[in-house]
Amino acid sequence: MAVSGGPVVPGLSRMRPRPPAPPPPESVAIAAAAAEEAGLTLRASLPAQPLDAEVNERLSRWFDDFRAGEMAYLEGGRSSFADLRAWKPWVRGALLFAMPYARAAGGFRGGGRVARYALGRDYHNVLGRRLEKLGKALRASGFLSRFRAVVDAAPVLEREWAIRGAVGFRGKNTLLLDASHGPWVLLGELLVDVEMLPWAPPAARAGHCGSCTRCLDACPTQAFDGAFLLDPRRCISYLTIESRAAIPPPLRSAMGEWVFGCDVCLEVCPFGAHTGDHSASLGFHPALAELSLEDLPALSPEVFNKLFTGSPIRRAGAEGMARNAVVVLGNLGRGVPVLRETLAGHPSALVRGHAAWALGRIGESRQELEKARKDPDSAVRGEAESALLCSQA
Repeated sequence: MAVSGGPVVPGLSRMRPRPPAPPPPESVAIAAAAAEEAGLTLRASLPAQPLDAEVNERLSRWFDDFRAGEMAYLEGGRSSFADLRAWKPWVRGALLFAMPYARAAGGFRGGGRVARYALGRDYHNVLGRRLEKLGKALRASGFLSRFRAVVDAAPVLEREWAIRGAVGFRGKNTLLLDASHGPWVLLGELLVDVEMLPWAPPAARAGHCGSCTRCLDACPTQAFDGAFLLDPRRCISYLTIESRAAIPPPLRSAMGEWVFGCDVCLEVCPFGAHTGDHSASLGFHPALAELSLEDLPALSPEVFNKLFTGSPIRRAGAEGMARNAVVVLGNLGRGVPVLRETLAGHPSALVRGHAAWALGRIGESRQELEKARKDPDSAVRGEAESALLCSQA
C-alpha cells in the first residue's frame, strides 16, 4: 500500500501503527488544562529534585573563571541554584513553559538594532502575569496551596530545568533549542507545593547540533571559546545591557548596529528558520518608532524611564543606552552634531568618553577632541587622546 500522492516505500505495509500515547498523569492533565485557560501550553512537569552534580560543577567553574563579570547578583543566588528547595523549601514540583517570540528584525527609527525579544512589552510581565493567573486558578481549585511564578529573575537555572524536562536541548550557542522554534523561546516556570511526576508530551525529543558551527562562526565579538562555551564578558548582549562600565574599545566596532542586545547567534541557527511570526504576543513598543539613536543621549533618567515604561530596554538605563547609542552612531558614521554636543556637555563621563571614541572613528571634530583632552575626567581625556590618534591614522 502506498501513501497517497507519495512514493511507494518498501515494507510500509508491514509497518505497525504507532500505539497511542498514554494519557498524562491526572495531576499533569489538570495543570495542562488550567494552563490553556491562562494562555499557556504546559511543556513539561518535574519533581523538585536537585540538579545533577555535573551541572553544579560546570556552574562552579563558570564562577571561578569570573565569567559573571559585573553580574554580581548571580553570586547571591549561587547557593540556591542546585536545589529549588534551598530557595523555597516548600517547593515539591515545577511546571515548565516556553513562549515563542520570533519576529522580524527591528529597532529604533532610522537604525540601531534591538534584540527581538525587547521590541515590545517586557516578557517578564507578559509571561509572568500568565503564570500568576495559572497559579491563582490552581490554588482556587484546591490543586495547590503555594506557588511561585518565575521568569528569568530568580535563582532558578531555567535552561537546565528545561533540558531536564525535554523542553529542548542545549545548542552550541548555549541557548535552549526548541524542536519547533529553535532558540526563539522565552522560558517560564511555575513552582508548586505539589509532588509532580516527570512528564513531557510525546512529541518532545532530544536533539543536537551535529557538526553545525554557524553560531560560533558568526559571533561578531568572538564570544565563544568553543561549542557550549560562551564568555559573557565579550557578548554584545552583556556589553549593552548588563555592563555599566566602559565597553572595551576592541569590541565597540564589532557591535555594529546593535544598541540593545544581539540576535546574531539566533538568526543563523537552522533550528529557528521556520518558526513563524509571533510578534503579536509582545507587540511593538511605541518609543522605538518615536526615537532615533540621536535622541537617546539627551534623555534624562526620568524621561528615559517614562518613555520606556513596560519595555525591557529600561534595564540598560538612560546612561547605558546613551553609551550604546553613541557607539552605534560611530559605527554607522553619522550623528556628528549630537556626538559633539554629547562630548562637550553630557553629565556622564562614561558617555562623553564613548562619544569621543565615536568621533575618532568617524574621523571628524579634531577641535572638539582637542578640547576634551582637558576634560575633568581622566578616562574621557584618555578616550580623546586615543580618538585623535585614530583620526590621524
